[in-house]
Amino acid sequence: MRSDVSDAYAASGRSACIRTQFFFPDAIAHPRFGQKWSDAVDEELRPLAENSTWDYVGLEGVPSGVTPISSKWVSKTKELPGGGIRYKARLVIRGLEQQAGVDFDETFAPVAKLQSLRMMLALAAVHNWEIVQIDVVTAFPNPKVDCDVYMALPQGIEADKPQVCKPSKSLYGLKQAPRLWYEHIDHFFRSLGLQRCEYDPNDYLLASITLTDRTDSPLAIWNSKQSTQNDVPIILLLYVDDMLLFSPSANRVTTIKNLLHAKYKMTDHGPVCCFLGIEIERD
Repeated sequence: MRSDVSDAYAASGRSACIRTQFFFPDAIAHPRFGQKWSDAVDEELRPLAENSTWDYVGLEGVPSGVTPISSKWVSKTKELPGGGIRYKARLVIRGLEQQAGVDFDETFAPVAKLQSLRMMLALAAVHNWEIVQIDVVTAFPNPKVDCDVYMALPQGIEADKPQVCKPSKSLYGLKQAPRLWYEHIDHFFRSLGLQRCEYDPNDYLLASITLTDRTDSPLAIWNSKQSTQNDVPIILLLYVDDMLLFSPSANRVTTIKNLLHAKYKMTDHGPVCCFLGIEIERD
């Protein structure tokens, strides 16, 4: 490992490629990497501000008996394929301070089954389908929060008078955040005509044919004769805020990507090369 990589990991306070608690004052004051961590914090706060994620209220606006939930910074350093280090900082509200039945009810994380991923990769390899990876930037703050939440002012944000944050959108760390995000994007997928898989609610299908044989339904889709470009099927696999798009048609994939880009701020990784720690090579 190169020395600059080792030093960068040391600056975050923990070992390589592990998300760690962000020691804000120490990291920002670091003589070598302080500016990089400061830029990472600004990069995280900017979309939160653009999305009007919270409002500022005075302490008198906090209901009696309610203690604002604290937050923390979580850092991650990642060695880029072409060299160099990416510094990532994420603001996370301390969901452990929430009270079940008061601050949240149901919890759910949109995680596709590993069996679904393996099956789709196998079918894509056999039939030479397109596989493209995309992810949503700051996904959780898209839906509205479903209850009143008060958060103490995060480190890195200064105020002239004592204030707290009242989120209007969901935040990373909230117990209900993954469920709210899933409900939000599930509604959007359905508006595009995507149908949720019965056996894996994080797999979505867009096809014009009706399946009758569930045992070989993926093969039935691609072995069927399609007449127009709009009939070409596409399967979307969702893993929290990461997605894989499978289709025989690159144009069909591009169409869905453009619709997603119009709705969310997205990162397009192109043809998949690594997903959930699984390296994928195609010849």
